[in-house]
Amino acid sequence: MPHDPAKTSGADPHPFPQPELDDPESRSSRRLEVVASGTRVRVNRRVLAQVLRHALAAEGARPREVTLALLDPEEMRAANRDFHGADEATDHLGFQYDAPPGEVSGDILVCPEQCAAQAADYGETPRRELARVAVHGVLHLCGWRDDTPARRRRMRSREDELLASLASRSGPAAWLKGGRHG
Repeated sequence: MPHDPAKTSGADPHPFPQPELDDPESRSSRRLEVVASGTRVRVNRRVLAQVLRHALAAEGARPREVTLALLDPEEMRAANRDFHGADEATDHLGFQYDAPPGEVSGDILVCPEQCAAQAADYGETPRRELARVAVHGVLHLCGWRDDTPARRRRMRSREDELLASLASRSGPAAWLKGGRHG
């Protein structure tokens, strides 16, 4: 399904802000990892990594260096304030870095507590909402944008497709059907 990649002529090609890196060369290895920072919610990081790999592969992208960081609400609020000037909680933030064609690099910050709090509003389980937010971050790293109603609808549709396609994968399928986070 075609999407609307970020425009590169005269505009910032990255839909997310890019914090300064101490050593840009340190981003040259290929890896994908899920790390828990301050969140007290128990999350199956192995399954979340499978969800990310699945979404990347479906988009035809390889991880150059992708990190999904699980933050507690206070850390997420501080990050949102520092990078967006919004002193409020949010479910995710993303930071895209330059990568060779066919690869993506970036950091996706996710607050599992915020995902759990908003899950019912979207008719989702907390685990499925957490997976959706992680997939949403991956799609942004792959060039998807959601800055107009039409783009939001297309992106939401792609998220639905990717989550549905996880039903054939034993680890993620069983995890998505479960309760809270675990």
